[in-house]
Amino acid sequence: MIRRAFLCVIILLCAVRPVRGDEPEQPFPQPTGNGVPAESRPQLPSARKPAPEFVWELDPYYTEISLHIPLTYTSIPELSEPNELDVYRKLLLGSLMPRYLLLEAAVFPMPLIGVALKEYQRDFYRGFNIGSGNINLIETVTAGFQEPYAFSLFLGDMVSFVQPGEKKISSNKGYMGYMVSYSNQHIKRNTLVPDHNLEIEWKTKGERIFSDERLSWSFRLGSKLHDNPDISDTFYLGFRRSSLDFMAGMMSFMSNSSIDFRWDFSVKDGRLLRQEYVIGTKIPITSWHMAFRLDAGLIWEDQAKYKGRLKDSSAPDFTAVLRPNLEF
Repeated sequence: MIRRAFLCVIILLCAVRPVRGDEPEQPFPQPTGNGVPAESRPQLPSARKPAPEFVWELDPYYTEISLHIPLTYTSIPELSEPNELDVYRKLLLGSLMPRYLLLEAAVFPMPLIGVALKEYQRDFYRGFNIGSGNINLIETVTAGFQEPYAFSLFLGDMVSFVQPGEKKISSNKGYMGYMVSYSNQHIKRNTLVPDHNLEIEWKTKGERIFSDERLSWSFRLGSKLHDNPDISDTFYLGFRRSSLDFMAGMMSFMSNSSIDFRWDFSVKDGRLLRQEYVIGTKIPITSWHMAFRLDAGLIWEDQAKYKGRLKDSSAPDFTAVLRPNLEF
């Protein structure tokens, strides 16, 4: 199944060719000097294709570096003060004909630390067991990531978010399109399991970072295929949204919160195999321009998710999630 999926990806890549972008109209309106999109002003294609761009992000739970490669001669559209639903609509129209290729390498530091402690410091790791050992505090802090790292390829459309008077940030972008990710390891309760796996998904994600507010979101619909026969293949639905507003005050929950959920179903029979629910709150520290963040939730896994040597009938169905973090 993995080989067939790779073949489909290769055929898709061969079908995508750079185009000169000489269409009379562009899917995205361009902003005028005062930051208001000019719907009637078409963007003319450049004589030179925009240069590729490196973007990176550092986080204890998700660290990545990506290369953005334009496939057309049209610059990334810039949006100022956009309506969130309007952004989704514009990205959806643009993603029907991919205009950007992204190559990404991501690593998940905290889950890797959990794996290393369980493998090489077992007595120290067991010291964080609670009660009968069904709950481990280190596992609670590192739970929720099913691979230690991944390499991804994205095809779709992109917009850049700008605000008058604010410095442009390379990560201030919105994406929508098709993504393929590969890893050769799987994490099962802080234990690495050899597994060549392929993840194929349609997704929209974005991040808006300005001086007084920050907003990020992700919506994913996809499938994950495993070469290891003891791990069930799944298709899934996931949603994440996180907001931070320094002007809203410390106790404004709705403006300083996050929500993340994901459902995984069996490819074989549609059975619900995994559920993840995580909500978070943020306490902004305006003087330092940072926020303390605490996410908490539960992960439920059906016994049918693993088979053969990986099946453990004595393992608890639920895993607690607790992720303290600082957001700069």
